[in-house]
Amino acid sequence: MKQLSPPLTYRPAYVGLFASLFLAAVCNTFLDIQYGGFAFESLFWAVVFGLTVRVAWRQQGEVAATGRKAQKTVLIAGALMSVLIFIPMWGFPRAGLAMLAMLQAAQNCVTVNRRTLHMGLLVSAVMVMFAASHYRADWTMLFYLVPYLVAVVFTLVAEQISRRAQELRRESLGEGATSGQGTAIVAATTAILLGGVLLYGITPQVTWPYLFWKHGQPGSLGFLGKTPGAGQTGRQPGEPGSGGSGRPQQDGSGQQDGTGSERDGGGVPDAGEGEAILPKGGWPSLQEMREAARRNGMPQWQSATILRLADAVETIGVALAPIKLGLDELMNDIREWLKAHWQAIIRSLMSLIVLALLIATWLLLREARAGLWLRSRLDYLQLGLLSLHARGNAGAFQYYRALLRLMDAQGLSRPATANTREYLVQINRRYEHLRREMIEMTFHFERARYGDRETTATELARMRTLYRNIFGGLDIIRASLQLR
Repeated sequence: MKQLSPPLTYRPAYVGLFASLFLAAVCNTFLDIQYGGFAFESLFWAVVFGLTVRVAWRQQGEVAATGRKAQKTVLIAGALMSVLIFIPMWGFPRAGLAMLAMLQAAQNCVTVNRRTLHMGLLVSAVMVMFAASHYRADWTMLFYLVPYLVAVVFTLVAEQISRRAQELRRESLGEGATSGQGTAIVAATTAILLGGVLLYGITPQVTWPYLFWKHGQPGSLGFLGKTPGAGQTGRQPGEPGSGGSGRPQQDGSGQQDGTGSERDGGGVPDAGEGEAILPKGGWPSLQEMREAARRNGMPQWQSATILRLADAVETIGVALAPIKLGLDELMNDIREWLKAHWQAIIRSLMSLIVLALLIATWLLLREARAGLWLRSRLDYLQLGLLSLHARGNAGAFQYYRALLRLMDAQGLSRPATANTREYLVQINRRYEHLRREMIEMTFHFERARYGDRETTATELARMRTLYRNIFGGLDIIRASLQLR
């Protein structure tokens, strides 16, 4: 049967799928770090997803019998683990999420095309959203959530670039070069992530550290300051719902583990913890960072990273304190100066705006040749309507120069190297209906320019009539073009 989705054979795409699913599972495992099983559970999911993704990659784009057999094996193992481990330990909905992860692990065994790859990434997104919306999630989960985002983008980019490379190889009927694909994938992934960070940076936020939308699912991850995460729910150990060794809940939302301590299986805290879901946001203080590093069950590498980050922030804060103080004083001086001179600043800005408008208007009129258009209309008023022209040859020169300006305003200026006859040919080529008037107008000018007698009043009157006819003929042509 012909596949409806392109086959998947590129190893980096499978590596990205494994990283996405593994980090999504780790985000949920991180919710229970205080119980001490974080390392074991993370290793378990790494083995499950690693082996199943390897089975898919070895099939090279076509489902084989080994893939089907491995899928059935993982399904049976997942069903047994759900009944014997997941449901008794976590209850729903946390157990349901683990069951979903096992189903995806089974689906990994037959992930051989683009469609199933995208389905796996979708399942990982569902797992991450569940973890991020849990009331125990806090800013320390970003150590796994940010790499997850990188892994998802990397996977999508790797699949797209590998598919495009395969198409190019098929079109060129050659082997093609694959040495540049890794560089292209890294460059595209970096560009996409930097673009996302830039868009987030320029998007108006309630405050910069808030990573949530006010209409979305409430949770603690969006608050980088004091959060109601593990050990910060506002309850003392031993109280119901505190996550410590207290009395288990009676509503069936959680179960006891082997030590008698309660593991909350729900994503919503009980009464009294809702007030802690929406604390005031802000960057975590140095004390909060160090308290998070000493949290029970925190991985050693993450604890050391948080402590080093707190030390670095403290060192940088001490070093930049004088600079910050100087900048604060400078900003205060600027505010005082603006407050004292705000009227002058507004007047200056308005003057600059008016000047810019005048310059723009002048440039627009110059580009539109408004001055030439106005001069041609004044010529018509003076010569055509009022007949205010000089006597003799000077009057003939006035009429011909008015004709030149009128043609120039129509976009037909006289070339510097063209004589009157050559220019007449150009005019007649465009305005054939005015050929007679143009020829006679040019004749009167040449006789006045090169003749041995003065132009008579009758000839000037004739030039006036010719000029009026030419002007009217041009208006008729313009009106007909507008009607079209």
